Amino acid sequence: MKTELIAKLQELLAKDASEVANDVRALQKEYQKQWTIEFEKARQAFVDEGGKAKEFEYPKQTEDLEFEKLIDQFGKLKKESDARLASEQTRNLLIRQEIIAKIRDLSKLSENVGAAIKKLQELQTQWKESGAVSSHKYKEVQADYSKAVEDFYYNLKIYRDLQEHDLKRNYENKQELIEKLKAVAHIENIKEAERLIKVYRNEWDEIGPVPNEKWEETKSAYKTSLDDIYSKIKTHYNGIEEQKESNLQGKLNLIEKAKELIASAENAGAKKWNDATEQLIALQGEWKGIGRTTEKDNEKIWAEFRALCDTFFEKKKAFFATMNEKFAATRKIKADLIAKAEALQTSTDWQKTSQALIKLQDEWKKHPGNGDKEEPHMFQKFRKACNAFFDAKKAHFGEVDASYENNLKAKEEILAKLNAFTESNTREDLKTITAEWNAAGHVPMKEKKRVNDAFYAKLDELYDKMHIDKQEKAAIQFKTKIDRLASSDNAFDALRKESDYLKKLCDEVNNSIRTYDNNLGFFKHSKGNPLMKEVEQKIEAEKVKLAELTAKRKLVNEELNKIRETAKS
Repeated sequence: MKTELIAKLQELLAKDASEVANDVRALQKEYQKQWTIEFEKARQAFVDEGGKAKEFEYPKQTEDLEFEKLIDQFGKLKKESDARLASEQTRNLLIRQEIIAKIRDLSKLSENVGAAIKKLQELQTQWKESGAVSSHKYKEVQADYSKAVEDFYYNLKIYRDLQEHDLKRNYENKQELIEKLKAVAHIENIKEAERLIKVYRNEWDEIGPVPNEKWEETKSAYKTSLDDIYSKIKTHYNGIEEQKESNLQGKLNLIEKAKELIASAENAGAKKWNDATEQLIALQGEWKGIGRTTEKDNEKIWAEFRALCDTFFEKKKAFFATMNEKFAATRKIKADLIAKAEALQTSTDWQKTSQALIKLQDEWKKHPGNGDKEEPHMFQKFRKACNAFFDAKKAHFGEVDASYENNLKAKEEILAKLNAFTESNTREDLKTITAEWNAAGHVPMKEKKRVNDAFYAKLDELYDKMHIDKQEKAAIQFKTKIDRLASSDNAFDALRKESDYLKKLCDEVNNSIRTYDNNLGFFKHSKGNPLMKEVEQKIEAEKVKLAELTAKRKLVNEELNKIRETAKS
C-alpha cells in the first residue's frame, strides 16, 4: 500500500504544486495512517515476545525515507509556486494601481475631452484583462477603481460647465503674457532675458487653451514676441563667439610668449630663471583673465599651455639642481674666506690687515652666489667679520685724528706760507717747504684730502711759472705727485695703480720700438734713404721716453717697498 502511495506522490510532483496541494496533503494523511498501523502491529509483536512497550524502537523503513524525501521535494516546489503566485499577484496589483492612477489623472481632464473618454475605455479594458490579486487586497483595489471612474464622470460634468469660462480667462492671461514678452526684448541683461523667457514659456504652456476663433491671432502675437527676443539673444551670442575667437588669439599669443621664455631661460643664469618665473606667473594670470575660447579649442590650448608651464618648471628644477652642486663648491671657498676674515677681525695691524681684508673681499667677488639661498647668510658673517676690523680701525684712527690736530695746525701755517710765495721764490724754497710739509706729520683723516689737494695744487702752479728745463720740471712735478700719492689714504693701492699704469706705457713704447726695428728691415739695402733716417730718429725718441718711464716706475716701486717694509715691521 505504501509503495502505491509513493508512486501516486511521484505523479503529483510532476504537476503544478499549487494545483495538487490538497491531493498531496490527502496522500500524506493516508501514508501516516498506514505507518501508524504498521507501527502498532510491530510494537504489539515486541510486547508479545516479552519486551517492554516503552523500550520499543521502530526504525524508518526505506519506503518511509523515500516518502519523506518526496514530501520535502514537494515542500520546495510549493514554496516556489507560492512565491511565483505572490509575485504575479503583486505585479497584477501594481498594474491595477497604475490603471487607477491613470484614471485619476484623466479625471482632471484636459481640453480634449473626447480623447480622455477614449483613454478611459482603454483603461477599463486593461482592468478587465489584468490578472488576479491577493484576496485580502481585492476589495480595496476594486473600491479604488470604482471611485476613480465615478470621479472621472463627475469631473467631466463640472469641466464642461467651466470650460467656456476658462477659455475666456486663458485668452486674457495669454495677452498679458505676450505684453511681458515684449518687455523682455528691451532687457539688456541677456542671462535675465533667457531666464524670463523660460519662465514665460512655461507659463504659456500652463495657461491652457483659448477660444478657437482667437487661437491664430494669439499664437501669431506670441511667436512674433519670441522671435524678437531670440533674435536679440542670437546677436548677443554671436558677439560672444567673436570674443571667443579673440580670446583664442590672445591665448595663442601667450603660448608663444611661454615658448620664448623657455628658450630665453635655457643656458642662462639663476637671475634669468627667476625673472622668467615671474614673467611666466604673470602670463598665467593673463591667461585666467582672458576668458574662455571656442569649445573645440578651449581644452586643447589649455593642455598645450599647461604642458609648457610644466616643461618650464621641470627645466628650472633641473637647472637649480645643477646649480646646487656648484653652490656646494662655492660655499666651501666662501667658508674658508669667512674663517680667514674672522681670524683677522681682531688684528691691530691696520695697514697690513686692511690690505689682506680687501684682497679677501676681492676674492669673495670672484665667486658670486648666483641665487644660492645660503649666500645672504654667509655674506652676513663675512661682512660682520670685515666690519668688526674696519669699525675698530675707524675708532682707532678717530682717536689718532684727535692727536693730529697740532699737525693740522702746522700744515695750515705751511699752506698759508706757500700761498704767499711768488715767482721770485726759487726751486730750493719749494723743496724746503715741501720737506717741511712732509715732516709736519699726519693730519685728521677728514681734513687730509682738503689740505693735501690745496698744497700740491699750489706747488704745481708755482713750478709751472718757473723758467726751468721742461724735463727737470716734469721730474719735479712727478716727484710731487708720488709724494702726494704716498701720503694719501690708500697709498699702497694708489702707488700700485700708478706702477701698473707706467708698466703699461713701457710695454706700449717697447712695442713701438719693435715695430720701428721691423720697419728698418725694409731699408737695409737702401743706404742714404731719408725714410730710414726718420725711423732711426723715432726709435731713439722712443728709447728716451722708455728710459723716463722706467725711472718713474722705479721711483714708484721704491715708495711701494717702503710701505711693504713698514707693514712687515
